[in-house]
Amino acid sequence: MRSPSLVAVLRRYLTPRLAAAIVLWRVEAWLAAPLPFLVVAALGRWPGALAMGALTGIYAFAFLLLMDGEEALRALREWGEGHAWVRRFTQWTGQPPWRWLAAAPLVVLFLGPFWRAVVLILLGFRRWEAYLVGVGGSLPHSALWTGLVVGGLWEGLLWPAIKGLL
Repeated sequence: MRSPSLVAVLRRYLTPRLAAAIVLWRVEAWLAAPLPFLVVAALGRWPGALAMGALTGIYAFAFLLLMDGEEALRALREWGEGHAWVRRFTQWTGQPPWRWLAAAPLVVLFLGPFWRAVVLILLGFRRWEAYLVGVGGSLPHSALWTGLVVGGLWEGLLWPAIKGLL
């Protein structure tokens, strides 16, 4: 028997809290590209990175709070167990301390607040672990992407180009 599609699984378990998390995710995603540039331009590279870290920490907290205990994520985990590639990854990272050593740095550095919350819940992090990695990971994530990448682009390319035009 063929497993149901991912969209069908999620639609079946959609709740107001999950819908609010999805709407907040879209707002966060729309602001993800322009806001770091505006914050770096207004506050500077590292103060801007701290401000973005605080904002994304608030987002991560809200996502974890909204999705905590949602039946859709349990169903999504069960759906993933029916697919070999997901099963291999979760078996590799699923047991402590490997969960922390393998997953946490990658989740923190490469995933935004929404996807970080989803992955931490799907990997079975305990509540306090998910909040620690999800919210606490916002500062290193922001230091990398806002401080180094966006700050470097702003100070090295964009601001000199803008000053040259003026």
